[in-house]
Amino acid sequence: MNKRKLKLTALISAIIILAVSLCAGAASLVVQDSLFKYNTPTYMALNSQATGIIKNADDYEAYMIEIPANGALVVRLDHEDFLDNTKTGWQITLYKIIEGEEKNYREISYFESFWDDATSSWGETGVTPGTYCIVVKAGTYFVETEYTLVTMFTETDTYEKEPNDVIEEASPIAVSYGKYGSSSRRQNSTDIDWYIFELLDDSTVNLSFTHNDNTLPTVGWNVTLYNADNQLITQFTSRLNETLIKTGMIGLKSGTYYLKVEAQTEVPDTYTILVGADKAVNNEFELNDTPETATNLPAELMVSGSLADRLLGLDKDYYKISVPADGYIDFEFTHELLEGNRKGWNIRLLKPLEDGTYHEIVRKISMWNSETYLIEKMGLPAGEYYFCIDGDSVAYNSATYTCKWSFTQAENFEHEPNDSMESCDIAEFGEYYHGAIISTDALYDEDYYRFELEKDTRICLEFYHEAGKVNENCWIASIVDENGEEVCSVDSYLNDHIVTTGVVLVPQGTYYVKIETGLYGSEIPYYFRLVR
Repeated sequence: MNKRKLKLTALISAIIILAVSLCAGAASLVVQDSLFKYNTPTYMALNSQATGIIKNADDYEAYMIEIPANGALVVRLDHEDFLDNTKTGWQITLYKIIEGEEKNYREISYFESFWDDATSSWGETGVTPGTYCIVVKAGTYFVETEYTLVTMFTETDTYEKEPNDVIEEASPIAVSYGKYGSSSRRQNSTDIDWYIFELLDDSTVNLSFTHNDNTLPTVGWNVTLYNADNQLITQFTSRLNETLIKTGMIGLKSGTYYLKVEAQTEVPDTYTILVGADKAVNNEFELNDTPETATNLPAELMVSGSLADRLLGLDKDYYKISVPADGYIDFEFTHELLEGNRKGWNIRLLKPLEDGTYHEIVRKISMWNSETYLIEKMGLPAGEYYFCIDGDSVAYNSATYTCKWSFTQAENFEHEPNDSMESCDIAEFGEYYHGAIISTDALYDEDYYRFELEKDTRICLEFYHEAGKVNENCWIASIVDENGEEVCSVDSYLNDHIVTTGVVLVPQGTYYVKIETGLYGSEIPYYFRLVR
């Protein structure tokens, strides 16, 4: 190669047309542009090698290659081992020449070769057809010695297609097929790889991300899934020592989706990203993170879901239910069994209020090692409600769960929320009223029922429940006045069936029956009656 010892100028996009001549099986490239103003690049066939030498700190060698098809390209530099792993002898950059009104060079990958690197490379990089340029420059501590540049190309459609650094250039990825990619190093930044895939049907999607074990617990990649409206659906990290990450099943409507793989550290390692999908049957669909976007859940329908990973914030799955009449509901929540006695899911029941806020009627927690959790006989008036499944302040995981609710119409059943005098139910003498103390993880439920006395009256409160076998104090049934002052009360133990306050004389006025948990508490349904 005819080369003059002049400085390599900065990259400038304005370029004069390349003139290419082919003869007798050999090719030469005459270049007149600012990148190669002083040196003419050498044409280099694929799967071949070329030798060169860097003479001074401002020197460089340049090589042109033609990529005929989609594939994986390896650029390697070999040289004598100088037994020092701290000094950079060479810098190697791969560019793709992008034709247009103004030709420009897109940096694809970059790596450095240290003195003791007898052979060095950034590994395989996915490329598309076109003209590429390899520039070998002096490193910080260049060595005036001969090197060998090697190119190795394999035609394949299984690799990403650089440059795919922006969403508009996303590499297509087929559902149920993996795609190889690499976090190509850049001189002044880390690589970003975008992928696009299409779902023809509503599906449950499981993303998996695999790579070699690079031993360190450092975060190597962030992987993010977006829908066509650029809304974040799920996001997770893969550490250098985590060889496999799976999202679990994510419900997605048919449409276009994008994956973003962003390198967080420099590692010359190829990864594989796979989009697995099955046709969705009775599944939640993201994004259902708010009541406004809730998944509609008919009674008696078992649906599957999972909490999608998020780096910032937590996924919430909302389900809208419509209670057709006054009565009570049962809610069943099941999940994969996980090791450890850890709190795994919050189960919340919310009632919309007129001011646009939501009242949390109940919040329960399902444990990792408890397969099924039931909320039984929750009395509700007719109306719309929301169940919210989330991982807030618990041991988050993305395991698949299922949930189902059922409804029973019933008269004289409590109407949650009735946990205050302001939200109380009405009680008439001689009628039986049913309810249950459904406690939350932090607070205990209380049920209030209001009644009126038009004159001083002798009354008695009878309290009933199904008898258990343990002698534990589970309920306190009281009559209180408008100020919350107790008129009379009785404790009910689990092995009781009926207890009464006895007959008491109560002055004219407004009063409340208050049912609250005892020392131990129980969610077994109760019923009571006022008599006079």
